[in-house]
Amino acid sequence: MAILLLTSTGGSPGATTLAVGLALTWPRPILLADCDPAAHQAILAGYLAGRSAGGKGLLRVAEAHRDRRPLREVVLDQTLPLSDQEDNRRLFLPGFTKPGSASHFGGVWEDLAEAFDRLGEVDLDVIIDCGRLGPYGPPAALLERSSLTAVVLASTLRSIMSARVHLPTLRDHPRLSSTVRRHLGLIVIGEGQPYRRNEITKALEVPVITTIADDRQAAAHLSDGGPRHRRFDASPLIRSIRDASLQLSSTLQRSAELIGG
Repeated sequence: MAILLLTSTGGSPGATTLAVGLALTWPRPILLADCDPAAHQAILAGYLAGRSAGGKGLLRVAEAHRDRRPLREVVLDQTLPLSDQEDNRRLFLPGFTKPGSASHFGGVWEDLAEAFDRLGEVDLDVIIDCGRLGPYGPPAALLERSSLTAVVLASTLRSIMSARVHLPTLRDHPRLSSTVRRHLGLIVIGEGQPYRRNEITKALEVPVITTIADDRQAAAHLSDGGPRHRRFDASPLIRSIRDASLQLSSTLQRSAELIGG
């Protein structure tokens, strides 16, 4: 079992497009959870092209928490298939429907994080999309349970400077403050436009875990449900995301085994 938390900086292409791409190419059964506090509904309105959640999502999880019900089973009940082809392997948990809902989630985060952790008992990994970094960062309980927190950024000066401003908020969490354990890393979109990974690592003092191709035509399918072009599966974006999925899954599994041991 492994939990990957994704968030992004200002000026970056965003975590959601990458989260969808990773979930669709992940080599193990996966649950993609929309935990963006801004309630953009970016996956339902984007990749899933306006599909209705049918009332499912984090609001129902909060109601179950209020009723003191075990959340692991509730989380599974609240999911939708992310892929029609493998709906039992790629699940999606819809997020908040109103921007203010996250501020009332309070103590739910701790039990939800534990529920995500326990999904390993049914052989499910978890990708958490926390959207853009805000002033307080992602919920502390999610950071504590995640095997890796990855900040998505472009290789532009604007995106790197945004990361420099917000990374101290993440480092304030004890789990992410250690450079030895490597629970915090960067994923760079469009390396070399203009900065390379070693320059970004040096500037931010956080390692670049992997890089993703800047391929906006292919990205439109993942971000907005746009049509897949003829060479979509062989596009630079999908090739780089597929490689990243294998790398991240392997890294997180090793981390989980070490923790378990």
